[in-house]
Amino acid sequence: MALSDDAFKVSIPYYLVSPPEQKAFLQELEALRNGSAKGYYISPGNDPFAGEVLQGDCWSGFQLFIFSSGTARPVKGIVLSNSCDIAPENGRTIPPKVVFAPVMRLSQLATRFKSAGLSDPQVDAKLKAIKAQEVTSLFYLPQGATLSEDYVVNLDDLHSMPFETFNAGSAKAKHFTLSMAGFYMFVFKLSIHFCRLHENVDRRPRAA
Repeated sequence: MALSDDAFKVSIPYYLVSPPEQKAFLQELEALRNGSAKGYYISPGNDPFAGEVLQGDCWSGFQLFIFSSGTARPVKGIVLSNSCDIAPENGRTIPPKVVFAPVMRLSQLATRFKSAGLSDPQVDAKLKAIKAQEVTSLFYLPQGATLSEDYVVNLDDLHSMPFETFNAGSAKAKHFTLSMAGFYMFVFKLSIHFCRLHENVDRRPRAA
């Protein structure tokens, strides 16, 4: 599924795409799809969720397990877990884990592209597609909030840790809360990446 106005309209709750909110909200999403670097985050000074851990948040304090060495290292990551599932006030029989994906600088990804032998025009084209959210496995995070430069999230690079451990960590610090448009763009990208129903695989059994 491609990102488009029609896709937005059928995938987003009616109250956000009905008059009078429809025009403004869809314009915000369209601006993000066109590579806008503004509108992704709630201003830190006006963030009513500064102390909460929500889906789509970026935090320091995650621990990434390194399989080759059997050790862990601290990373900054974006939360993929559903907000309600990890809310401390919602008791769980089985303690929840928080699923996250590390964030990396877009400049580092560009360096990897060049190291792989891509030409400058090819790298520029890839970066343009990433900023327009056209690459299903990558979520673009422009400079803003506490991010000093552009970042990107690889949705194939997922990890988890006990939420209680993360929540009690001394290194835990929030970098941003996504705006309404930023959050729905994030969830839309997750849906496309993990839940594509039009996968062109015929799963019906063969006739005997």
